[in-house]
Amino acid sequence: MDGNFLVVGLGTFGSRVARALFESGAYVLAVDQDEERVNAIRENSSKAVCCNATNTGAMKAVGAFDVDTAIVAIRNHFDATVLVTHALRKNGIDHLLVQVDNEQEAEAIQTFGATEVIFPPRDMALRIAKRLIHPDLAESIPLAQDVAMIEIACPASFVGRTISDLALRTHFGVNLIGIRHQGHGSESLTINPSPDARLHGEDSLIILGNLGQLAKVKGLPSFNHSSKNGGKKESAR
Repeated sequence: MDGNFLVVGLGTFGSRVARALFESGAYVLAVDQDEERVNAIRENSSKAVCCNATNTGAMKAVGAFDVDTAIVAIRNHFDATVLVTHALRKNGIDHLLVQVDNEQEAEAIQTFGATEVIFPPRDMALRIAKRLIHPDLAESIPLAQDVAMIEIACPASFVGRTISDLALRTHFGVNLIGIRHQGHGSESLTINPSPDARLHGEDSLIILGNLGQLAKVKGLPSFNHSSKNGGKKESAR
């Protein structure tokens, strides 16, 4: 994946985004003023820095203004979120995704330069609605202008095959970062599954990639849809 990303705030959301972007081949600069969080992400980022993100001089020194896209995920500190967002925009970052805690913050932060707003309760409601309307596309989380993470029902042509066999990066240009297993009344999630993991019809796949590449995978008939239409399967290649 092309592009350089800055992630400010390494809580649950920020650290997961940083790790997912890094694992898909992007350059990721991770910043937080909590040294423990920085150390936890160090091996799953290109560069991890412990500093106060509201300090413009410190941010400039670590290269925070040299990225293509910034994700600001500073929870429960809207004043800091505003300062960081404004500084990033002022210093040439055109694509800014900012996490907020309520609708008022979501509206306000856009006046300070945010190009996309991440508000979990609202976003979750929209994803649930999308899931009901489009069952094959369970989840879709935008991470950058043309990059997203999606959760889809396992395509029929993938069932019974291993991740290694599918070679998703080679054939589709996307990365499989997780598998949600369902069956027998239980559910489990495997992050960074083994190349030898074999896919089942009840699985959901969590995939990261460019929107155009993701669309190709989303267009494949799901196992459930295929089963309803006589079990016809297509080749993944």
